[in-house]
Amino acid sequence: MLSAGNRDLLRVIAEQAPGSLDELAQVTGKAKSNLSRTLRTMEGCGLVRLERGERGRIIPKVVHDRVELDLPLALSRKAG
Repeated sequence: MLSAGNRDLLRVIAEQAPGSLDELAQVTGKAKSNLSRTLRTMEGCGLVRLERGERGRIIPKVVHDRVELDLPLALSRKAG
C-alpha cells in the first residue's frame, strides 16, 4: 500500500492537484485503470478521497500529509 511508487503517486496528487484521473495518468505515465484500482484501495484505507467533478470526472485528493505506523512485530510476553 505504501510502497515507494504509491508514495510518489500521493506526492504527485498533493503537489500537482490533477483535475481528473485522465490528467493524473498523463502526468504519471500510468494506465488510468491501474490508477483507478490503486486509488480506490487507498480510499478504502483513508489515504485519498475521490471526488466527483464536472461531467462525472473523478478528482483524487490526498487526505493527509503524513502517516505514522505503530505496528508491533511480535506479541509482548508478560513476565511471570
